[in-house]
Amino acid sequence: MKEISGLDSIQLAFLELTSSIGLTIDEMNAEIKDDGQFEWFIDYENSLNERYEYNSSKLLRYFDIHRKARKNNDQLTAFAALLFAGVSAHNLKNIFENIEAEIDKVMFRDPRFTWPDIPEGYKFPEDYLEEKS
Repeated sequence: MKEISGLDSIQLAFLELTSSIGLTIDEMNAEIKDDGQFEWFIDYENSLNERYEYNSSKLLRYFDIHRKARKNNDQLTAFAALLFAGVSAHNLKNIFENIEAEIDKVMFRDPRFTWPDIPEGYKFPEDYLEEKS
């Protein structure tokens, strides 16, 4: 079994949560709104961590190309590198927007999930805050 790390732990948390109400990935993928948009925002068939790593490395690479091109007074390459960096940055933004939308869905918009009210002054229990070694 593949080790879960990084952003994949977010996918796992959502899959465990949806499983607790009897939803499978196939059922999640089949849920479509009236306007044709998918109800779930994260692609659970592909690693979030791999997409993040891929787009982060591309973003950094394109800025490296941009800087080298500027030093060589190569405006075309510098411009193209910024254009591609913008695509990578947009892809990274979408990853986090999808996570935020999924959180909003399970917290507020999907009545299948119910949550207690958070009392005023609530603090996480200390044993949840301790770092694992």
